[in-house]
Amino acid sequence: MNYLIAILISLAILGLVLLVLSLVRTPHYQLDREAVLRFLSLVVNGQASDNDWSVFTSVPIRHDAQLERVRLRCVELEQQYYLGSTRSGHLLSAEGIEHLQALLETLQSQQD
Repeated sequence: MNYLIAILISLAILGLVLLVLSLVRTPHYQLDREAVLRFLSLVVNGQASDNDWSVFTSVPIRHDAQLERVRLRCVELEQQYYLGSTRSGHLLSAEGIEHLQALLETLQSQQD
């Protein structure tokens, strides 16, 4: 009798775990235009971290071709002007920040 109760409790726990796992969704990283604008503004202002930059440049933006072109341009800027963390907080050199500012302004003008 004790075995039967243990088996029923085990099955109930297993069923509960499977139910919870079926309802929980996997998190995903999907940027929209406003998030990209905010992020680029943070980079220009020296408020973005190395980690923020790495995530942005590493993850393709498959749902929006224009945002993917912006990301790829940021990868190019990274290859040419990336400094990493500095005392000023800027991840890119002054010239890189100028290019990024122009990219940000272009993206903002296309949004309006």
